[in-house]
Amino acid sequence: MTAIPLILLPLPLIFESRLLQLSDDQQLMIRTLPLLLTLVVVLLGLGLKHYRAVWLSLHLVLAGAMLQLLAAQSATNPAQYMTLLLASLIWPVLQWVILLLPDRHLLSRNGMRRLCLLAGPYASLLLLWHYAPLTLTEWLLALPPVLIEYTFTGLTLSHGALVWNLVWLALCLGFLRSRPLDTLVTLTLSIAMLLSLAKPDLPLIGSLYQVLSQLILIGALVHHGYSMAFLDTLTGVPGRRALEHYLQTPGRQYVIAMLDIDHFKQFNDRYGHDTGDQVLRMVASQLNTVQAGGRLFRYGGEEFTVVFRRRSEAEALPALETIREKVASYPLAIRDAKRPKSNEKGRQKRGKDAQNKVVNVTISIGACENQPDETPTQVIKRADQALYMAKEQGRNCVRTGRERPRQKRRSRTDFARETA
Repeated sequence: MTAIPLILLPLPLIFESRLLQLSDDQQLMIRTLPLLLTLVVVLLGLGLKHYRAVWLSLHLVLAGAMLQLLAAQSATNPAQYMTLLLASLIWPVLQWVILLLPDRHLLSRNGMRRLCLLAGPYASLLLLWHYAPLTLTEWLLALPPVLIEYTFTGLTLSHGALVWNLVWLALCLGFLRSRPLDTLVTLTLSIAMLLSLAKPDLPLIGSLYQVLSQLILIGALVHHGYSMAFLDTLTGVPGRRALEHYLQTPGRQYVIAMLDIDHFKQFNDRYGHDTGDQVLRMVASQLNTVQAGGRLFRYGGEEFTVVFRRRSEAEALPALETIREKVASYPLAIRDAKRPKSNEKGRQKRGKDAQNKVVNVTISIGACENQPDETPTQVIKRADQALYMAKEQGRNCVRTGRERPRQKRRSRTDFARETA
């Protein structure tokens, strides 16, 4: 699914001949559609407080509007070609600025400055093109051939401009390497704009790439809104709201398991909340490998929920035992609070500090299969009771709602067995 935007990029060029056969009304609709989609991006971005998407959308509109104005003349016009060349050099730099600067509100003081920063270069180019075309022609004649000669026949893009854009694109992708969605959006938008700049004599192609780019931004905003509503920001797994939505249609047969990290409060008090967050992320990553079709949710605090649709208790228990053992056997290294902030220094120091501690974290699990005419809320309540039973019977075990409570025995302290 993530490759779909990249697959769609060649389509406007493939159907180039058919675009010329469209009626005037159809062409007008294609030229108007980017503005309507921009409005959608702006409203969604402001509503979700994702202002970077708004800035990217406005940047596309500004560059697209300039291309539409320049398309009235032939690409062989020296002043127009120089304007396009400068625009192709400016575009990646401004794109980098948007990605690098902090995400600011559109109507703030910094937002107004950023708007001027985006609009200023394009406005200056258009003013030069309109009022000083001879100056642009003189600049063009003074440029080296690498910035003038076309890269491919039929595409108005020089060798130098192409290399310049690829270098800046590589910088952006390196900066966004830990953000896959932003990487995809940046890559697609950059390629789309390059193709638009390469075909200035066909404004409909530029408009179609504008439409594609704005749709990609809308998709990214929808994904961002979904993540805000349904995903837990710390662990990356679906949260309690997603669980409630999932249990609206649980099916006729299902098992709900409640999982809790043993002695988590004492762990937080001893090692600090940063290490506690590390534990939560580790446990979530291990629980996310649950088999038998189980789906993981973070219920809240140190408690997680796994739902098995179309599974019986007997089918779910082996999967729960497996992840319990995986968590208990995972050697969790306690990060030194004085570790270097630099990643390079951290890599050099890694493995050389013998004082780093390794602990084993355990979890307790309570699981229940639904009964006829029983609501998911009631099943969760019974699973909670089974979880409490697991806590009372020594922790680091799995208990079901069918088991009867045993006499309380002394609690084990194997939650944090430290090893050298």
